[in-house]
Amino acid sequence: MPTRRALLLGAATLAAPALATRHALAQPGVRPIRFVVPFAAGGGADIVARLFTEDLSRALGAPVVIDNRPGMAGSLGADSVAKSAADGTNILICTPGVQMTNPFLYPSLPYNAETDFTPIIHLAELPNLLVVHPAVPAKSVAELVAYLKAKPGSLNFSSTGPGSSSHLAAELFKVMAGVEMTHVPYRGSGPALIDLMAGRVEVAVDSFTAMIQPVREGSLRALGISTVERRPEYPDIPAIAETLPGYEASTLLYIAAPAGVPQPVVQRLNAAFNDILRTPGIRTRFQELGMVPTGGSPQALQEIITTQTAKWRRVIQLSGAKVE
Repeated sequence: MPTRRALLLGAATLAAPALATRHALAQPGVRPIRFVVPFAAGGGADIVARLFTEDLSRALGAPVVIDNRPGMAGSLGADSVAKSAADGTNILICTPGVQMTNPFLYPSLPYNAETDFTPIIHLAELPNLLVVHPAVPAKSVAELVAYLKAKPGSLNFSSTGPGSSSHLAAELFKVMAGVEMTHVPYRGSGPALIDLMAGRVEVAVDSFTAMIQPVREGSLRALGISTVERRPEYPDIPAIAETLPGYEASTLLYIAAPAGVPQPVVQRLNAAFNDILRTPGIRTRFQELGMVPTGGSPQALQEIITTQTAKWRRVIQLSGAKVE
């Protein structure tokens, strides 16, 4: 029979990895959490990431620092996380470009979208909003379609970069409406918004989070939301699908970490985000921003990634979208 000492040593050995990973995430001022946003400050993903930093810092016992790294539709920031330490101190807020669309748009990526990341949690579904500059005469989706059919290619649409969710949402709109617009890519919703409000570009299908405030202020006009049905919080904004049946192009926001993060750390990060998503403050703020909080397990997120990858691959093939 094993001795008491041997049993205790065995238990300590089994517990050591979990204790070590917990300790690695709980040293305020020593092991900060780098929270990478692969887009410029001011965009939807950036706004959402910043909503979590304070509560996440308390939950993990370590400071959380936002690191904006825009470029290549999220690929540059994603690469910086893929190549970082797999100890839970580097996390990434993702949109579909990181794993679901960029592999089909770029001839090569600096990382492997399938194998270089660990899924943590699906945070939310973020609708895109179809907006136009007030100088555009269209006041509805149908009027915009009619205008573009009468004047093909006369309007420019902005995006947060080639292959970004805003780019592909607009490409899907073009395909389903049978219209032409010229793509003008930017390095995030923030820079795109500046030119959109100035009228240097006239149309966008971009993050509801980033677009709703300029709409409220009258700087932009909202024509439609990318969800299948109207959102109950914003009943006056029609769904694009009311004019183009079947149109749906909401952005998924989720958290990933480098491949190889130990499971105890994955579970701790997942639990921390799930707990924060359940707080009334976050749920209210998400509602204000037009987002649907989700949450769930890492396994559920992986299933979503697989399904959405197949969907957007087909959209890219049908639209002919490419990185120029």
